[in-house]
Amino acid sequence: MKINTYLPSLAPVTSVTMAAIVVACLAFTATMLALNGVWLGVTFDRSYEGAGIRVEQVAHNSPSSGKLMEGDIIKAFVTPLHGRLEVTSFATQEDPDQQASYAEYNRFLSLQQRLWEVISLPSFVAVLSDDRQVELSSVAEPDLTMLPASFWWLLIFGGASFFLGVSVWSLRRSEMVTRVLAISGFGYMLGAYCNAVYISRELALPSKFFFALASGNHFGIFVFAYSAILFFWYYPRKLANGPVTAAFITGVFSLWLNETLQWWSWPAHVYYAHFMIAYCLLILFTLLQWAKSKGAPLERSMLKWLLATIILSLGFTIAMFYLPIILTGKPIASTVLTFSAVFAFYVGLIIGIIRYHQFDMHHWWISASQWLLFILIALLADALFFYFWHLTQTTSMGLAIGTGGIYLMVRQWFWGKFSGNRNHVLDRALPHLLDALILQQSSTSSNMQWQKLIENVFNALAVKIITYRHDKVTIENNGLVLHLPNLDGLTTLEVFCCNKGKRLFDANDVHLAKRLLKLMRHTQDVIAAREQGVQEERQRIQRDLHDDVAARLLSLLHQTREPVISKVARSALRGLRDVIHLLGAEKSLLEDVITDIEASAREQITGLEVHLEWRSPISYPAVMLSSQQKINLQRIAREAIANALKHAHPRYIMIKMETDSNELSMQICNDGTIAEISDWTLGRGVNNIKFRVAEMQGSHNWGIEDDGVNGQYCCLAVNIPLTVA
Repeated sequence: MKINTYLPSLAPVTSVTMAAIVVACLAFTATMLALNGVWLGVTFDRSYEGAGIRVEQVAHNSPSSGKLMEGDIIKAFVTPLHGRLEVTSFATQEDPDQQASYAEYNRFLSLQQRLWEVISLPSFVAVLSDDRQVELSSVAEPDLTMLPASFWWLLIFGGASFFLGVSVWSLRRSEMVTRVLAISGFGYMLGAYCNAVYISRELALPSKFFFALASGNHFGIFVFAYSAILFFWYYPRKLANGPVTAAFITGVFSLWLNETLQWWSWPAHVYYAHFMIAYCLLILFTLLQWAKSKGAPLERSMLKWLLATIILSLGFTIAMFYLPIILTGKPIASTVLTFSAVFAFYVGLIIGIIRYHQFDMHHWWISASQWLLFILIALLADALFFYFWHLTQTTSMGLAIGTGGIYLMVRQWFWGKFSGNRNHVLDRALPHLLDALILQQSSTSSNMQWQKLIENVFNALAVKIITYRHDKVTIENNGLVLHLPNLDGLTTLEVFCCNKGKRLFDANDVHLAKRLLKLMRHTQDVIAAREQGVQEERQRIQRDLHDDVAARLLSLLHQTREPVISKVARSALRGLRDVIHLLGAEKSLLEDVITDIEASAREQITGLEVHLEWRSPISYPAVMLSSQQKINLQRIAREAIANALKHAHPRYIMIKMETDSNELSMQICNDGTIAEISDWTLGRGVNNIKFRVAEMQGSHNWGIEDDGVNGQYCCLAVNIPLTVA
């Protein structure tokens, strides 16, 4: 998908950092607006439905302490300016949206305005249910302890939703799905923050301010709800072409304007009826996606997860909040619990796309969350620090400036240390490049070395191989992805998020990648040319030995009639054949090598009164041995048998082979004249065995065994590691 030029070119960490700052600023603004109300230091019982308003709790440090008691019911307020104002539990409802008609909604706001005018006065009289009159006044300097827990929960839910949406969008800005998630997260945050301010009121707010907050809440919830529906139009597959996004935008603004200007009333409930339609539309789009994803098991699994999320979270919201209000006028669940259920739905969308490996998010969360945790904690600590000290305005301002300066210096150091500094890229590239050049001469795949080098040099979140050919180094996805050819020229490396998402790829990275690719390919050509030269020289020596020396030995073998000379010539010809085989560097199957060892051993004792017992498994693992391993094993067996024939004069020799996928064990035992190992004089034969075993990175052991019947046996046990082909 082509990326629109109007999208900002920001590194993922920068985008998420800005989102965190926006969340912190809006949370601070919401807190200031909430504290700017009139506070009596009294908590009123919102569940009370009788006459008047019931006092649930009185703060010990409030001016109402000692005047009002828990359980008191205020039925009216009296002032010289306003006279007597009757008050009902209607005023303590959490949300004006619960009113079924515009008339009830406006009546609620009108009551809020009259109550606000009364309690905003320096003092006023509250008439209790027992006709007692109490003079009350507001709190001079409210603090954070005045705000209920529901306020903080809504701030957390709203901020987290926006933060998560921007996090997903920052990694896939070109995808319509991620844009929809980010927009819906912003809408949820706007609705939650506006709702947090007016449900945290103690009793009343100015009607215009209340109306503005409620309108902001309506708009945010509309944006969130219908963006979530639009999400299922595009995800996991686009259902159909057409101006669907424009239709949704038009619909959202039309609904919002209708409620704000109070043009037309829904027949069931003016504020909640359309949410029932939206829920049905969400289910419909999910089922259409299910039908469209037939034959795609991953998409089906993902849709199962998302459908379960919709039913559990939004189903709870419908059943416990919207339906009860529409049918009875009263919700079962509180506003905060409803917001938490909706937040669970949003988090379910995020978890679903991460769980099923969409948008390459699984690496991002670890890196981004650790880096941003410092910023969020620092901003929260800065805000709370000044509130709880209760300093004068001048002192607080000076301390705030000083602390802010220190914080900026610390943050600058932190950013300089951990941000994506382009100057360090080449410094980091050199040691990894050196390692890769050395590894090119080993058995490690060149493509694997190249992939590891690129991952280390650019400190990428992920590097994966794409199965199509890409001849040039290019930047894709607005700087988030770098595409470059693999060394084989047949596939492409996709490098995702430079420096763990702290910066975007740029032209310097393209230039560096081109230089590294050119250097790696040049080194690969040099190593290949050297190997070709070595192989050609080996073949020349091999031909000379075969055509000249071997031919002369063969002529000598056919012309001589002397058994001793014939035997020496045959042995020399066999050794020369091993040398020629070694120069050819040909590999052999383990089964063939063991068969050759058996044939050689039987040939070696031919004509002697020695019985050879051969023990070996029926089948062998699929293992290839190098020519060096083959010759070493053959000569170890030959040398061990020769030593036995020379020094022990045996009548019985046993050779036992055992294999598994990791190791070959060869044991050669003989009877005869057995001397203690400590009395041995180590000659060339034993030393050659020791050298050949070490050359194969194996181990060996000489020992004397006593079976108690046939006497003693001298045994050589050899173990060498194997590699499965």
